[in-house]
Amino acid sequence: MSRKFLLLMEKEQMLINLQKISIISAFAAIVIFAVGTTIAMLVYPDYSFMEQFLSELGVRVTAFFSSGETLIRAPHPEIFNISLIFAGVFLLLFFPSIYSILKPKGYFRKSIQFLIMLSGLTTSCFIICVGIFDAGMFLEPHVISALGLYYCMIITSLLWGIGVISLEKESPYKQSKIWLIDPIASVLAMLIGMINTGLFNLHEFFVQKLTMAFYQKMLAYVFIIVFGYVAIRLLFIIKSKNDQSLEIHSKT
Repeated sequence: MSRKFLLLMEKEQMLINLQKISIISAFAAIVIFAVGTTIAMLVYPDYSFMEQFLSELGVRVTAFFSSGETLIRAPHPEIFNISLIFAGVFLLLFFPSIYSILKPKGYFRKSIQFLIMLSGLTTSCFIICVGIFDAGMFLEPHVISALGLYYCMIITSLLWGIGVISLEKESPYKQSKIWLIDPIASVLAMLIGMINTGLFNLHEFFVQKLTMAFYQKMLAYVFIIVFGYVAIRLLFIIKSKNDQSLEIHSKT
């Protein structure tokens, strides 16, 4: 067996290992976010899941506004804020791996997957910014970061739905009919996001049924569930590639 072939095998195995790390980072981000926000809610006396926004869990100082509204300092704001910062950092490691694992063919498919990566990275950065700039000390940067996060979640969800549909039939991601879950989940995340941001005045109907604070949480939870599911699917693809690589290596 030629040295060139062995080097290619080693390079492929190294790429697979890096992809595994990126998938693990996605799971880490989900666990950190879920555990951090849950603990932050539990240690916040009388926190209302339906009426209060997630951002209120990270308010570092009580703030009084000219409108007469008051933001009360959270009992343990850094639980929420640090959770967001770490979750965002781990997601930064995850989104680039989607492109490298799926390896789309054709200009359109490559462009869509590249845009998914960019949108996902931007989403991750806004998550970090929300954790850094709380609504009490840095209201304006916080509002910009939060709105940017919501819109990026909507865009990433839309792009992912389009990206999965456009993947070639022979793509390992579409070897099972369960790939149809992806565009459906993407539409759901988009709808919740549009309600939360007030796009097309959808909130005027839906907020009559439930609160904006509730839809904000649902957007966050649906988004992490969707890409948690994506990470699981990608992990199986990596495992299959790894098994094939090991089989070829054993024969050499």
